[in-house]
Amino acid sequence: MRLIPMLLALWACSPAGAQGLRPDALAMFGGRYAIDCAKADSPRVVVEAQQMRVEQGNQRITAGKLDASASYFGNRPPPDFRIALMGEVQGRYGMTGLVNTDTRGQYLQLDGDQAVMANLGALGKAKFRHCNAEANRQAVADQQATKQAEAAARAPVKPGTATHPSELIRDPQFKPAYLRALGPLARTPWLAEMHGPAPELSRQRIGGVDYTVAAYCMPHDCGDNNAVLLYDAAQGRVYGLLQQKGKTQTFGAPPGPMLIDLNAVWRREWGKGR
Repeated sequence: MRLIPMLLALWACSPAGAQGLRPDALAMFGGRYAIDCAKADSPRVVVEAQQMRVEQGNQRITAGKLDASASYFGNRPPPDFRIALMGEVQGRYGMTGLVNTDTRGQYLQLDGDQAVMANLGALGKAKFRHCNAEANRQAVADQQATKQAEAAARAPVKPGTATHPSELIRDPQFKPAYLRALGPLARTPWLAEMHGPAPELSRQRIGGVDYTVAAYCMPHDCGDNNAVLLYDAAQGRVYGLLQQKGKTQTFGAPPGPMLIDLNAVWRREWGKGR
């Protein structure tokens, strides 16, 4: 490993902060990670409750104030991502251990501020395997279960059986009608995918027609970005009312009288900032 002389001071023990990993996170992600777990002197990362240490020979970088984040990459994490272990070196430089899972189990890769990465050298690009066999088996099982659940969540839903907007969007009869109704608005992910918070679907009879009623919104911003729609499955028609950043518009070209009903549905679902 090539060290940068000006930054050698990072290779020293830094005091741990008051934060720390919860017991469940420590049980799953704590312990020793190494480039080669079979070799006691292999470069390694040791994750403890209060700190994370990168060690090679008699040198080490210690990150205190350790914390964990499952939402490090937001709503769309990489498929193998499990957790981000974040700490501070000397209370100034950020260092993160990104824990991922593959078919062999868990592994950790390092990221951090420029000064930290400069000191790590080749270790900043290394893959450290978890040396706990049981944690690796559990991680693989969890990953498989998650992928199965995600596949089930993408599977088509038999027309007429959806009970929630996240299922309705997978109805092969509803989806094309809905996207046609949205028109250019289909380029807005939360609208096109209907993946935000939402109550269960309901039914409402309007003008002698039975409609499916759906209300849904943008993740983390329901107050300013939300919508309702009425779906006539028999005729394949979708009428909707959308609020985005305080501005209201319709989609699906609802006829004049239908606007009264759409507004009533919107007030019931979102009028109080639900």
